[in-house]
Order: sequence, then C-alpha cells, then structure tokens
Amino acid sequence: MTPIGSNGLSDELLALALSQHVVRLHGLLERAIAPALAAQGLTAADLDVLGALRAGGSPIQLRPKELATRLLLTTGGLSNVLRRLEARDLVSRVPDPQDRRSHTMRLTPAGVSIAEVVTTEATAALHGALSTVPAATLRDTLGQLRSVLGAIGDTPPAMPTTRHVQEAPEPA
Repeated sequence: MTPIGSNGLSDELLALALSQHVVRLHGLLERAIAPALAAQGLTAADLDVLGALRAGGSPIQLRPKELATRLLLTTGGLSNVLRRLEARDLVSRVPDPQDRRSHTMRLTPAGVSIAEVVTTEATAALHGALSTVPAATLRDTLGQLRSVLGAIGDTPPAMPTTRHVQEAPEPA
C-alpha cells in the first residue's frame, strides 16, 4: 500500500475513512431531524419518499421503481414505506395510463401538506445542526461529495426545492 496525501493514509484506508465519516455525518444529521419526524409520526424513509415525490414536479407522482432507484431502497423496503404512507392517506396509487399493468405513486393533498411541514422543520433542524460550520466549507464539501459520487457512477437525484408545491391534482 502506497501512502497518499499529507496524512499518510493508504488508498484503502482513505476509502474506509471517507466511508466512516459519511456514515457518521449521516447519523448525526438524522438525529438532528428526528424530533421533526417524530412530531409528524414519520420515519426518515417516509421523509425520503415524500421528498422525492415533492421534488418530482407536476403532477407530483413517480413510479415505485423510479422512487427505489432515486432513494437507493430495495423494492421490499420501499413497498413497506409506501403501504405505511398509503394507510395515512399521504400517497395514493394511480394507474399508469402508459402501462396498465403498472401504477405511479402520487402525493395526496394531505401528503403535500405534511411534506411541506416536515421539509420546513427538517431543513431548520439541519441548518441548526450545521450552523457552526462556515458556509464556504459546506459549499466546498458539497462540491467534493458530488465529485466523488459522480466518479463512482452515481447520478444525482433531483434536489429538493424550497418552493411551495400546489396541491396534487385529482386523478383523471
């Protein structure tokens, strides 16, 4: 193993250290938003699905396979989340007009509303958790992480927006 960089980490250890730091950061940020999620009775996976649908444009719907790909979830894990969100009337299944064997998932008006509330609360919690980190550091880190993700073949999902989403249209 050849040391690289000024810290002397080998390629293998550098990859492991990056992985450990990303996992730790993810855990700390999830902890920061946990109260906002708990207040709405949601899990982090629920928020991910609501956020992906919310950012998907109009109409606010995606195929389950598209959701699973964007969120890096297994189809089984996604199915559980979708059933839970359907039971709360936050999403609904809509027949796909292009493929009658398939369906898309759509945010209901209640889903749009709760997505707005929890996204606002989670964003505030994340801002608070990262408030001691200089904005330039956050921008640089974001750029570096995008570079790493691109180098390993990841295509970025649609970024959540801060715009307010109109209520989901009724199915035709």
